[in-house]
Amino acid sequence: MNFLFAARNTGRRTARVMTVILSAVLLFASPVLADVGQQEIELPQLADVKCQSYFVYDRTKGEEVISSNPDKMIYPASMTKVMTAALALDYLTPDQILTTSSAAIGATTPNSTLMGLNIGEEISVSEILYGLMLPSGNDAANVLAEAVVTAAGYSDPSNPDRSKLDLFADIMNQKVQELGLTHTHFSNANGLHDENHYTTASDLAKIFDYALSHDEFRAVISSPTHVFKATNITSHDFDGWYVAKNTNCLLADPWILGSDTKVAQVVGGKTGTTIAAGTGMVVLTVDQNGDELITAVCGIPYETANRLTTYVAAVVDAGAAACFDKDPVVRVQGNVIDNKPVNAPAGQGASGYKPTEAPTAAPTEPAAPVPAVITASPTPAAAVQDDTIRNPADFFRVHPVISIAIIAIVAIVLILVITYFLANRRRRFRNNRGIRRI
Repeated sequence: MNFLFAARNTGRRTARVMTVILSAVLLFASPVLADVGQQEIELPQLADVKCQSYFVYDRTKGEEVISSNPDKMIYPASMTKVMTAALALDYLTPDQILTTSSAAIGATTPNSTLMGLNIGEEISVSEILYGLMLPSGNDAANVLAEAVVTAAGYSDPSNPDRSKLDLFADIMNQKVQELGLTHTHFSNANGLHDENHYTTASDLAKIFDYALSHDEFRAVISSPTHVFKATNITSHDFDGWYVAKNTNCLLADPWILGSDTKVAQVVGGKTGTTIAAGTGMVVLTVDQNGDELITAVCGIPYETANRLTTYVAAVVDAGAAACFDKDPVVRVQGNVIDNKPVNAPAGQGASGYKPTEAPTAAPTEPAAPVPAVITASPTPAAAVQDDTIRNPADFFRVHPVISIAIIAIVAIVLILVITYFLANRRRRFRNNRGIRRI
């Protein structure tokens, strides 16, 4: 009897081992079938967007699309940095090296959003622009402001003791007058709250439009992240000392706009948040008919700042639909995911796509290629699936039918082996039933 029990236990253990092997093969060889991915979300209706104002401007046709209180005074917070970036590109070159001053670094306030610069750091204008626009560095804004004042040779003879940061506000307001904006006044480079620091949604859209005249600006705002180069500071003496993430979440997840949106591409933008200002965003998108739309959403209450992305997406989507209704011709192929920006140095972009031909109806002010100095690759108008096989997972993605056939064959073979083993064990058991211990 001990022999029979031992044989039976051995058979059971073998069956368990074969079952584990079969489960492992099916687990690692088959695609994941469980629905644990991102769930679809529902955007609020335009009437449910809680903000002080919004304004959607068609910069291709030079006309308003939709708006709500576009001339109401609002505090721009860090959306101010759009003007700071534009003036920096007016007066400085992207490869110019700046040395940060103690005044610029010391002027940042507690709890400010920072790029992380140190006093005496030597860094290019290009890098500082990324630190200004992606993590919204107030230190970056101050460093650029001082450099612009120096490059412009600007001073105030009536008050020679004024700081360069104060003088930069004068240059900002001079540009406001040049642009013909009548509801805007700036007091600083970074957007920290000041009662005399204000604008409107419509003026903000026009400032953003001016900034887009610089190709480098478009390249910076379209980057979801940026990896910073080494500098002369000990703690920053290696490439990648900081990987900044863009505060514009719509850029990273444009699918939020929905599969039926008339937006073909989210190019990029700038957010801004303070307790007094609430939160908001100004953003550039491209409609399916090829028009470039600037959307400014301002004054979302601070206590509902977590609604920023969905509120902005709702206004962007509504603006694109209204624009497309006026000109329902598809000139840009692909959707917001196909046309997602590529964040890589020139020559290191994805290799699995081919850009489509230019739209038949080009914008009145077509965008130039992104300059190499800013190191952001232009985005193709459409993309195709990359079928390069780099690992087993890619094989299953590219050849799903063959993969399923292989999995089925392996499973059948394992089942046959297990069946044969169990049948053979039963036969041996029957043959040995008459054996007795002596």
